[in-house]
Amino acid sequence: AASAVYKRQVKIGRPGYKVTKQRETETNQKSLMFELDYPQIEPRIKPRFRLMSSYEQRHEQPDDRFQYLLIAAEPYETIGFKIPNVEIDFSEDKHFTYWDDVTHKYTLQITFKNKQSGAHTVNPSIGPQTIQK
Repeated sequence: AASAVYKRQVKIGRPGYKVTKQRETETNQKSLMFELDYPQIEPRIKPRFRLMSSYEQRHEQPDDRFQYLLIAAEPYETIGFKIPNVEIDFSEDKHFTYWDDVTHKYTLQITFKNKQSGAHTVNPSIGPQTIQK
């Protein structure tokens, strides 16, 4: 059986970031736009993201009200944002990612689906958290 070779790389810290809360006026959907700066990113590397259940992480007690958005790009540390555990609208006009190869800025927008039973009132706890592998 072939074994995978993992390249161990020294992490250089967290990327700079800005998070903007938004609300769409037509549908009343809430969204979060993440803008991350990676000035020393390695050539040909693009940031990537994934959503993580609160039961997958090991830093806090699991909480059904939240999930985690993880964003990674070598050689930076993977950072995580604690966001409401509400279904994400992945339709083309609601969700997007953009990598600017010149400015090394990564933009990600996620839009939450509206709850059928009324307005969503959970206030997201925004802040970077280093995720240890």
